[in-house]
Amino acid sequence: MQEHTYEVFAKRLAQKETYTTEEKKMLMERLDEERRIQQKIDNDITHYDEEEKSKILRKLDEEGLTKQKRKDIEKRRLENKESYKFGTKNFYKLLMMEREYYIEIDACKKLSSRPTILSLYYRTFDELKKKDVLVKTEVYSDKIFISYNVIRVYFKAYTLEEKHKK
Repeated sequence: MQEHTYEVFAKRLAQKETYTTEEKKMLMERLDEERRIQQKIDNDITHYDEEEKSKILRKLDEEGLTKQKRKDIEKRRLENKESYKFGTKNFYKLLMMEREYYIEIDACKKLSSRPTILSLYYRTFDELKKKDVLVKTEVYSDKIFISYNVIRVYFKAYTLEEKHKK
């Protein structure tokens, strides 16, 4: 109820140019209360002891190392791989699969540890056909994990074909 009366009071005050002593007192109390709240927030943020600072720095270092490790593994996964061009699209070839499957280069760059449905392509005599599979990556491995069946999930690790030395 008090909040409601304050809102009505505040609307009336906004329309005025001169204030009574009671209105001035109420405005000053409200401003002082807001200043104290802001001051408390500022004090809570800026005062850390050495132990808390070291914990925060360790956590930031770990996050940075994890990001760097992910980038290194992604680089290892996609760098120096043989690329193929069919039509207007570029592909990488997956090794050790039941047939010669190809994955789009653009799709490889978007892979994450979260399983997603992607299309793998394979060649027949006259065209390029596709098969939908479940694909993910892992932080600890430079391989691509593929499950042929989207419903009964069983991931197997596959690598991309390296560039041939000439």
